[in-house]
Amino acid sequence: MPELNVVTGGADSGASSPLAAAQKAVAGGPPGIGGLEQAASTVQGGCPELAAILRSTAVRTELELCLRQEAAAAEQQRRLMREATAANVCLMLAGVLSGLVLVGAASRDAIDAAWGGAITNDTVLALGTATLALGALAAMFGHIARDQDRLGRWLARRASAELARLTAFRAIAGEAAARGPEVAMYGLAVIARHLLHEQRAWLGARAAQHRRSSEWTSIWGGVATALAFIGGSGAVIGGFEPGKAWVAIAGVIGAAVAAYAANREALRRDRTNADRYEKTQAVLDGLAARDDTIAAEIASGKPDALVAFTEAVAEPLAAEHKAWLEDSAQAQSALAKLDSRLQELRGGAN
Repeated sequence: MPELNVVTGGADSGASSPLAAAQKAVAGGPPGIGGLEQAASTVQGGCPELAAILRSTAVRTELELCLRQEAAAAEQQRRLMREATAANVCLMLAGVLSGLVLVGAASRDAIDAAWGGAITNDTVLALGTATLALGALAAMFGHIARDQDRLGRWLARRASAELARLTAFRAIAGEAAARGPEVAMYGLAVIARHLLHEQRAWLGARAAQHRRSSEWTSIWGGVATALAFIGGSGAVIGGFEPGKAWVAIAGVIGAAVAAYAANREALRRDRTNADRYEKTQAVLDGLAARDDTIAAEIASGKPDALVAFTEAVAEPLAAEHKAWLEDSAQAQSALAKLDSRLQELRGGAN
């Protein structure tokens, strides 16, 4: 990788003016790799050499691969989350109902006294049947997610898309630097807009989404804690007042909700993902402040500064994606927990 000379202080007006012109030329269209095709058209008048690079077979092939794999990865992620969440919800409801059946059988007299004989054999049978149905649905959704290898296909498509993204921008930077400072300046504008700043915005948005999702998981966990407290208090009350033993039902419901919250976090990895995205965004924020410095290097006759800058942007993105792959693979534990819960339900049914 070419060594990047650091220029102390800001860039002078002679260096910033060419960059401003290049930025204006590539400003049209959406940011990101999907906007490169339109960028080739908008930059045609100012720098036809860069337009040719953006339309080259090497760049176009990586662009098409990235967009295709991104769409496939998003579809597999959507289906995995839908099926695993459905299984998790079914298990939570099944756990609640199975707990109600067990507590109802143990405290039937107390519940009848409290609710005026509302518990009948038909009620218990209905609850048991609903528990089995929910358990069956959870098993079905879990089987589909595993049989279709949703997680593996999602990770493989995502890895392919990210590799294609970085390969495309590295190719753009290398070709632009090889054609001299003027083309490299326009290349810098493309790298900054369609890779650096686009990824900063994406990381920030995804981190915010994961924070919001994590808050919902915390709410579920808080509800479970509150119910467990009520259930524990109910058990104490029931020791002195047998007619109030049914209050312990809250503890059973709390246990089911707590399992749902734990599985939700294991599947979505919200806290871990948000932390990692925010750290990577902070690194890219620091690089974004160097645009003028890199432009000054290029204007002084060092176009290879573009290659060094592109590598400096690509490295934290590649490291973040590698960490994401390793962490997301642990979502397999969430599916294993669902299987374990199903085994518990089968054991309870027997």
